[in-house]
Amino acid sequence: MSMSPEAVLEFLKSHPEFFEEQAAFFHQVEISHPYSGRTISLAERQMITLREKNRLLEHRLGELLGVGESNDALGARMHQLTVALVGASRLDQIVGIVLKSLAEDFSVPQARLRLWGEGAANLGHDACTPVSAELIKEAAGMHHPVTGSVRTGEVAAWFGSEGEEISSMALVPLRFEGQTLGLLAMASGDAERFVAGMGTAYIERLGDVIAAALARVLRG
Repeated sequence: MSMSPEAVLEFLKSHPEFFEEQAAFFHQVEISHPYSGRTISLAERQMITLREKNRLLEHRLGELLGVGESNDALGARMHQLTVALVGASRLDQIVGIVLKSLAEDFSVPQARLRLWGEGAANLGHDACTPVSAELIKEAAGMHHPVTGSVRTGEVAAWFGSEGEEISSMALVPLRFEGQTLGLLAMASGDAERFVAGMGTAYIERLGDVIAAALARVLRG
């Protein structure tokens, strides 16, 4: 009576002692090599499988270590920016620190800030250039940074002629204690830099740090 592969597997699982009792037989079994096509022993085939699993585990471990190192480096840059902003007391200092850090530490040379509200209107800085009521309302409704392909219109116009080279953008609402103080727009010529649906946890933290520094100036 023939047995199905499933029945054979179930038998072996239920009778592990079979492998010890028939050890000599398993050394005689030959199967095809997974790559060369030659025949090899079952034991050798198991060794190949184990080596492949080890290589996959080593590759995964390398990826995890790489992610950890990248996160550590990003955290260090965030800390450096935070310290610099704590020591800034004027709007021009804050804006200068933010744009310089984005360009040199975060590889985002194309960035613009716009601030609004009563405090911003009296500071006379380029970042306080008036924006439309529609954009203010849109920013207030952003619960998280928005990323994706470049939109035409008001925000893209902030970049002037550089806007023609932009392929993706991240819009970060600058919110402090529930109040939206402005908007940070980060842009890139790489369409994959700020793709729609990407993780924005670090970008959101970046916005929080900047907003906290700006609040000191805007609220006097």
